[in-house]
Amino acid sequence: MKARLWLSLVVCVSAVAAAQMTFSGSWSAKVNLLPTISIDNQLTLTADWSGWKVGGTAEFFGTDGYVWQTVTVGGMFGPAKTEWTVLFGPLAPAYLYTLGKTTFSWGGLELDLYTAHVGPTIPGYFFGGPSGGAVVVAKADLGGTKVSLAAGFGASLSPFTITFTGVGTYTKTYPVDPFPGGSSFTNLKIDATGIPFCCGVTLDSALTFTKAGFDALSLTLKGVPLCCGVTFDTTVRYTTTAKTVAVTPRWKGIEGCLAVYGDAVFVGNTWQGIAIYGFKVRCALGECNYLELLTALNVAALEALLEEDIFQGPEFEYLKLGFCGAGCCGGKYTLTLTSYFQPMGSLFGLRRLEAVAKVPVMANFTLDLVLGVTVGGPASLALGWTFTF
Repeated sequence: MKARLWLSLVVCVSAVAAAQMTFSGSWSAKVNLLPTISIDNQLTLTADWSGWKVGGTAEFFGTDGYVWQTVTVGGMFGPAKTEWTVLFGPLAPAYLYTLGKTTFSWGGLELDLYTAHVGPTIPGYFFGGPSGGAVVVAKADLGGTKVSLAAGFGASLSPFTITFTGVGTYTKTYPVDPFPGGSSFTNLKIDATGIPFCCGVTLDSALTFTKAGFDALSLTLKGVPLCCGVTFDTTVRYTTTAKTVAVTPRWKGIEGCLAVYGDAVFVGNTWQGIAIYGFKVRCALGECNYLELLTALNVAALEALLEEDIFQGPEFEYLKLGFCGAGCCGGKYTLTLTSYFQPMGSLFGLRRLEAVAKVPVMANFTLDLVLGVTVGGPASLALGWTFTF
């Protein structure tokens, strides 16, 4: 009799809780048509109950199948807001990574506590675990100047990527790197933005240290006047291995940006000059219409400096055009056209073309199209969609 009463109570409570829950989700798919046929799927479901959200995302890729499973939990816990993400590798099967963020606010002071942990070494996913650490970030607004201090203890606020290699290669990147792990001091970063400089010009600065000493210094002057309503921003970034200078002119909605990438050259303790790895020019018209040119003088060094895999084979330069416009149901379509060039071997050095389009069809349905053509090589074509509910 008591068992029946308890069972009835549990069923009633569960029914009340379910009635108060709201559910949402999405289904994203990508159908690769060329050069071979395969299908990628991502399914997300989230339940919202009394200010707490619990959800999960399952990701499937071609013949590799069920590669990622993410579980998320978030909500208010007293004065604190907390968010947690746990990543699993179903093909192992194994636990891979946990990221937590808890935020406290008192007046004008905000304190963020990040914690991260990776599981033991999992062949096919990553090597080197288990490891974990934490980062504490304090932020405040001091009369218009925003100041933040981030201290890492066995972790840092830098991208951490987990890679799965099967028939294809897939990655997950998170904002906290839990290596080398432990609880000892690892790094310190001090940021200040909006510092009054002179004549309406402001200064942004960022200084980073590690246990080994100086790591990086970034200085940005914003709103430097020239004439006739023309101003520019300039950024200089120093690291232990490189120096980057970027200049951004601004005039009546037309923006241009020149970034030069290079490294300081020393012989012993004597500075010999700067080695230029490449440069980028970006000119924007309006919100998202732009032209961008990136030229690499040293492809390997430039990609290592930018931490991006940009070019394929003999390519050293690309020209990119970006467009946008009004789409269905208050949405906006986007189109990106990119041409990649090689030093010689084809007309104008053109080696590869890529087109990426995103078009809203309904308020909750968007189509994606990706087309790639390589001179003398295979073409690639993929059609995708995202449906939300």
